[in-house]
Amino acid sequence: MWPRFGRPRRDGAPLNVAPPTAPLAVDPREVERAYEQGLAEGRRTERRRRSHPIRNLMIGLVALAGGAMLGVAAWHGSFGKGGEVVDQKLAVAADRAEPTFRAAAGEAGAVLSGAGRELQPSEGAGEPVESSAPDPTEQAL
Repeated sequence: MWPRFGRPRRDGAPLNVAPPTAPLAVDPREVERAYEQGLAEGRRTERRRRSHPIRNLMIGLVALAGGAMLGVAAWHGSFGKGGEVVDQKLAVAADRAEPTFRAAAGEAGAVLSGAGRELQPSEGAGEPVESSAPDPTEQAL
């Protein structure tokens, strides 16, 4: 009769273990070479598997936003009401941000046009323009 799986054989070894054989002669240099080869292959695999940190950040932010949407929907009882609340909050934020953004863009434009006027040559283009910065070659006493 066949013994069941897991029942020890008559010699005491489990069924899923091969009977012992004569020891194999292994060259230590072969073992070292195989170890180094496996190490190099593992490093290559890990480099291929590694992902980009900015992509991971974006995925995390999208997941966080999705979790926030689920939380708002649960808080208000339905996805429809939760979506309305989020839309209202985004509209208010956009209305508040637009004048600030336009003012900042106007100031930046004014600064750039002023800097452009300063760089344009004046009527006396042949004459050197005096700079207000001190000459670095002069020594202060």
